Amino acid sequence: MPAKQHLAHLKDVGAIQHADDDYWYRPLVFGDNLFTYVAHVRPGAYMAPDAEEAEMFELSLYMLEGSLLMYYGDETFTMGPNMALFIPRGVPLGVRNEENETATFVLTFTPPPRTGSMDEFWATVPNPEKRIKSPDEIRDMTGRTNE
Repeated sequence: MPAKQHLAHLKDVGAIQHADDDYWYRPLVFGDNLFTYVAHVRPGAYMAPDAEEAEMFELSLYMLEGSLLMYYGDETFTMGPNMALFIPRGVPLGVRNEENETATFVLTFTPPPRTGSMDEFWATVPNPEKRIKSPDEIRDMTGRTNE
């Protein structure tokens, strides 16, 4: 399969709201055994740990910008830029942004969603008019024009 079918550029990818929170993620890579997205967590946003979801996935997280308070199982600590974290299956992970800037990180997990392509993934988003931001809206939200 040609690389072009698997190539994505962040500047071209919109974002999906995780839940009723200010955690937005931008799907980038779909594979048979992994899925990668870039997440933006706005100031004050909180994504609660989910024990049920933790049983389903193994994760790796790499912080790009900002800092987040991490809820890792029973532990709480802060992660900042250029820090990486492995989250084994069964360890609930939550994040809170207590800073004044949007935090951004890359998250990879396995197994991936049960969709084989970006188009299939976008088609599964409930209430897209409420939960999707365009690439331009995300650039406005984050203030990052260099993507």
